[in-house]
Amino acid sequence: MGISGKIEDREAIRELYAQYAHTLDNGRYEDWLGCFTPEGSFESPRFGRYAGGDGLKKFVAVYKDSLGGAKPMHFMSNVTFAIEGDTAKGGCYLAYFHCKDGKAELSAVAHYIDTLRKVGGEWRFESRKVAIDGAR
Repeated sequence: MGISGKIEDREAIRELYAQYAHTLDNGRYEDWLGCFTPEGSFESPRFGRYAGGDGLKKFVAVYKDSLGGAKPMHFMSNVTFAIEGDTAKGGCYLAYFHCKDGKAELSAVAHYIDTLRKVGGEWRFESRKVAIDGAR
């Protein structure tokens, strides 16, 4: 399997993956929304599917309520993607922790299935789907 795309695009996509986790984990939800295209979508078995700016804002409200005072930590690894022009398909593994009262609890082991698009010179998620590993 060969590497596709310019090094600058590959670095920008890797940075997008990191920004997604940092913004969500640190409650910077407006910045998290900026990780998506205007019509972007997020989907998970736990929360359902949310699309577009208004839909993603609804997800943020539901997600914040779900934390119950815990600090989330998204650990993404084995990021891989293929670039074709201004689009890309990729994904990564996810270990998701809830941290509260000095304890960290592994909440899910999953992977993301992603479609990305370059908009105005910036890479963004067009769709991001969570698949919980080991779930039936």
